[in-house]
Amino acid sequence: MHFINIIFFGGFFMRKRYFLITFAIITIIAGVWVWACKHPFGPGISGMSDVISGGGGVPAKGWYMNESGGPGYKGEILYGTNVMVPSKVPPRGERVYPKNSGNNYYRIPTLVVATNGDLLAFADRRKGGVGDLPNQIEIVVKRSTDNGTNWLAEQLVSPISTSKEISYGDAGVVLDRKTGNIIIVCASGPGFLAPSDKQPLGSTDKNPIRINIIKGRDNGKIWEQPKDITAQIYGVNCKDPERKTWHGAFATSGNGVQLRNGRILFVLSVRKSEANSPLYNHVIYSDDGGDTWKVSKGAPDISKNPNRGGSEAKIVELNDGTLLMSIRPEGNEANFKRFFAKSTDNGNTWSVAEPNNDFPSSSSNGDIIYYTSVLNGWDKDRIVSMVDSLAYTASTPPGKPFLRISYDEGNTWQGLQVFNGSAGYSSLAILPDGSIGILAELDNSWSGPIYFMRANLKWLNSKDSGPTRQLDGN
Repeated sequence: MHFINIIFFGGFFMRKRYFLITFAIITIIAGVWVWACKHPFGPGISGMSDVISGGGGVPAKGWYMNESGGPGYKGEILYGTNVMVPSKVPPRGERVYPKNSGNNYYRIPTLVVATNGDLLAFADRRKGGVGDLPNQIEIVVKRSTDNGTNWLAEQLVSPISTSKEISYGDAGVVLDRKTGNIIIVCASGPGFLAPSDKQPLGSTDKNPIRINIIKGRDNGKIWEQPKDITAQIYGVNCKDPERKTWHGAFATSGNGVQLRNGRILFVLSVRKSEANSPLYNHVIYSDDGGDTWKVSKGAPDISKNPNRGGSEAKIVELNDGTLLMSIRPEGNEANFKRFFAKSTDNGNTWSVAEPNNDFPSSSSNGDIIYYTSVLNGWDKDRIVSMVDSLAYTASTPPGKPFLRISYDEGNTWQGLQVFNGSAGYSSLAILPDGSIGILAELDNSWSGPIYFMRANLKWLNSKDSGPTRQLDGN
């Protein structure tokens, strides 16, 4: 018995010694890490780094899944100089898709970062012109493995379009952080507007524009066949008596959103009657990774924009769980403002949509993303959004996109012009090094080409000394 006790206590002291040595090493490493994080954000942003990688510039598995207390970016923001937005009205950046290649025309950019850190640039490939549905349209994607410096050849995501009825476009995309799957919501079949003599193939309650889901696996290298979910949402085969009578609905292209509780949401533009206006912004959401979908009970009250209501819209989750919807304005006003509405029940009901005087906006589509949150240790809350600022009228195309930032969760905004000419849709993503990736239609309004740029906070607001970060209250 005494012999056994001696061995036990000897092992105990040995283990204690190794424990103290290991603890000391970990403490030193942690101290250096926290010290580095407190340094202010430099004038540019570097490329991939082992600070957030598994070595060799490849992000460590799971860096994107660091679920902590708040929304926004949870990795590290690095130094560097390779920023593609260096001046007040910067150059066009890297062209990812041309306006056209032969008979193929490119529109509708969406930028997403896969779980391995690859950048995925989605677009519509439209045959014979840039027109919306009904048209022969396919969804394609290009991949960058070096933070947007180079792009691989385009890959077909949707089935090949063989007719205007067999066609897929206007991709809304979200990364499911639970599974790593990439979920696309897209439109197919008839056009969104009501049938007319000029275009008889329009959406009705009996023959609605269809809503499809396409799932991507292996960081977007493998794509499943589309799944038609129209009957879950609206139209003649829908079981809900009200939505059964809706005449048209499609999900907003660009980025969807996943809440901290795992719920995935996209915003619909809805025609509830034979008329093409007004439009309503109901939300579709999934709590099972995109297999089944439900529709919000309510939509933002559009009484303050009565002409046509709200068209394409995006959602961001705020620190307290409130959802903020940013809505494309519609109508004939010369001076547009972006409209915002809120939900406090995970998107089921919404407040009145209010115009924001700090946010001039054309009638065009653009993303909104939560950049840094104090709940994740950052010094300030920062929400970033980009849309065209030049009002779209009968004589003036949309243009002059601004990248804007809010420090008070969307109440007030400031920003800088990204491009001086005409422009169309755009999409944003936080890249693996913490820079802001921009994929945008520039030069020709809604006719492409599609360019990629990168911005950092020092360019966006030179008076912002951050982002800085404190970990564990230190």
